Amino acid sequence: MKSSLSLKLCLFFIFTLLFLSSCHKKQPRSFVVLAINDVYRTEGLDNGKIGGLARVKTIREKIIEEGKEVLVLHAGDFLQPSFSSRVNKGEAMIDVMNQLNGANLGFDENMIVTFGNHEFDKSKLKYLPLLQARIDQSDFTWMDSNINWLHDKELGQIHSNKLKKWHIIERGGIKVGIFSLTTDMTHPQYIASFDDPIEVAKHYVPFLKKQGVDIVIALTHQQMSDDKTIASLPQQYLPDLIIGGHEHYRQLEQINNTWIVKADADALSAAIIEVSIDNKSNRNVIPTFIDLDKTVEKNPHVQETIDNWIQSTNVNYCQKIKQDSNCLASAYGLTKVKLIAEESEIRRFETNMGNFIADTALDEFKICHADVALINSGSVRLNYDIAANSNVTRKHLEGMFPYPSDLKQIQVNGKILKQMITHSIDKWTANGHWLLVSGIQFIHNPEKQQFSQLKFSKNNQLIHDTDIFSIVVPQYLIDSKTDHDGYEMINESMLMACSKNGANLKQLVINRIKHTINGITPIKDGRICNTLRDDCPVTNN
Repeated sequence: MKSSLSLKLCLFFIFTLLFLSSCHKKQPRSFVVLAINDVYRTEGLDNGKIGGLARVKTIREKIIEEGKEVLVLHAGDFLQPSFSSRVNKGEAMIDVMNQLNGANLGFDENMIVTFGNHEFDKSKLKYLPLLQARIDQSDFTWMDSNINWLHDKELGQIHSNKLKKWHIIERGGIKVGIFSLTTDMTHPQYIASFDDPIEVAKHYVPFLKKQGVDIVIALTHQQMSDDKTIASLPQQYLPDLIIGGHEHYRQLEQINNTWIVKADADALSAAIIEVSIDNKSNRNVIPTFIDLDKTVEKNPHVQETIDNWIQSTNVNYCQKIKQDSNCLASAYGLTKVKLIAEESEIRRFETNMGNFIADTALDEFKICHADVALINSGSVRLNYDIAANSNVTRKHLEGMFPYPSDLKQIQVNGKILKQMITHSIDKWTANGHWLLVSGIQFIHNPEKQQFSQLKFSKNNQLIHDTDIFSIVVPQYLIDSKTDHDGYEMINESMLMACSKNGANLKQLVINRIKHTINGITPIKDGRICNTLRDDCPVTNN
């Protein structure tokens, strides 16, 4: 009897172990990617009512509370060019990013970033130590797969054990391989060269797979079109997931079963990507977005760090210009209408703020008979709207114009002007080369990447290749020391003599706001008619 009972108990335990083992094998391995990109303001937008890194921390904590392992990826652009970073040189941003895994917890092995073009805004060789200092202060991993750092005899070169050409990390039982791609649109003096993104992908995807990784992630900061090129590579070179940045608004596309995921700038949203591998070794990647609005609470510790930096930065700025500590709140004037300056709008469509800026530039140069003003929207950096019937403050304008904005008058023919408009609408994804215009009008068809009916506003006549125009542009677009924002068709040889050359656009805008007694009321007047959402006239083009 005892022998029979022992046998039964033995068999029970064996079957139980087999059952538990079987259940365990059926459990998929999984982790979550929390991805952000292009975060210039730690506090978010609209005075912190939406976005910001304190909300990113809250989402990270919630994912962990759900029992999931999380990997935080940042696809570049954070050190510059916000107002805060101009004053504290990016130190505040690094300090806040260091808090995303908790207060003073040391190096965050679960956070990985790559370089965006704005990490290199301070591009002269003398700023190498500044970038080095920010990397040294950081508590996370930086990826530089396609960057070759210059070695200078006096200053050395960028180096750190936090810098990785490739990186392997295991999360949720999944071995993850990561490499990065950074656009070469900004080429600082302390970088010797950028490797070709396609060749980098062709090297690192097979390399990482040979290391036994289960999934390869490309962490990129480049145009969506460039990400699509990577996602269109042959299977042996194809990443399983592309986490990107650069365009400032959320995008989600799938090519060859590879998702390309980009969130909104300033953490207005975050991408949440569920990655799992089932017991048949099938990879599953499920991307979603979460809006970081007022329904998401701010992590109190991170928010305290942000608030302290905002206060100290504001005071330091005001002290530097020898004003009282609250100088940034001082009003230049009033706007009677809502000013549309959010980047996904002002970099893709005609807006009233874009018109106001371009018209202000053109009006200043009318004494020199200027016909047209063209301002690259990347020089306008406020990235949020200003409410109707509110003050336009010093802080608004300092945030709006972070770069030197000297204007010059040049002469071009109609053919070159058409080339400029063609470049303006090229890769229509909220790029900084989109032009704010005054003195011309046209129809823009984003679906065909074409424009038509380019007319001179003064007489409503079509512009011909042989027509001659005097146009006002920022010095940046013709300067031999810059990349012209891609406007290679114009240069300093086209410069015209004008007493207004060198006029500062920021100051012109300030003066116009100051001298409009009852408040400014700029409008959208249809100078750029967008076929996707405007009632544009039918043309044969």
